[in-house]
Amino acid sequence: MNDYAISVENLTKFYNDFSALNNISFRIKRGDFFGIIGPNGAGKTTILKILYSVVIPSAGSIDILGLSPTNDSKKIKSRLGVVPQDDNLDEDLSVFENLIIYSMYFGINKKESFRRVSELLDFFNIAEKKDSKVINLSGGYRRRLLLARALINSPDIIILDEPTIGLDPEYRLNIWNKLKLLNKSGITILMSTHYMDEAEKLFRNVILLNHGKIVLNGSMDYILNKNNNENINGASNNMAYKKEDVYNNNKGLKSLEEIFMDIVKNENFKSN
Repeated sequence: MNDYAISVENLTKFYNDFSALNNISFRIKRGDFFGIIGPNGAGKTTILKILYSVVIPSAGSIDILGLSPTNDSKKIKSRLGVVPQDDNLDEDLSVFENLIIYSMYFGINKKESFRRVSELLDFFNIAEKKDSKVINLSGGYRRRLLLARALINSPDIIILDEPTIGLDPEYRLNIWNKLKLLNKSGITILMSTHYMDEAEKLFRNVILLNHGKIVLNGSMDYILNKNNNENINGASNNMAYKKEDVYNNNKGLKSLEEIFMDIVKNENFKSN
């Protein structure tokens, strides 16, 4: 078994003449909390959709848990949990029914399915809503249900596409802490976000995308230290976040957003 959960080499995607991704390469170690950040249209969602076999790449190679998406798509899907950016829950069903029906896609037997659903409802603090129809849930509850659904098959890797978009700080905080616990348990997490404070708090390693190209690839500590010339301790892998962490940043230091904007301006200047 190699050390990498995901290896991507020279990944390229064209839509007619438009280059959505241009020779993207990165590797994610097993157990990592890895982030993809960048402005809208940078290619974040395209990468994630290729990894969970919704979009077919134009070129490049991908290895997921030692398997090839081309030949082993079904095996890979059985070991992935996916939280898409778009809410695709069945609104006419209850919270409980959404999870039970989803478990059937993985061939989980009834007894195990009920046990797993009960466990996930408790973990994400949505047990009191189990009989509520999804259409009546708030955005925060729906996001937590999507996360619970992604874990129904006990995946080795979770892929999340901007899972906290549109949520208020309280709900974002709740999801941050749950994701940290999941990662601490050994699950590899790959997540995209456009919230730079979120990236600083959660990711250990990150790629920054602009116009379908990687403009920076490294550990979060390295990126922040390199650009601030100071020893900044990155997000602790063991701490739980408090409400003020959703708002606060390192005073007097460049934030990840400022660093990224500097890089993007530089890249755009070079290309003109």
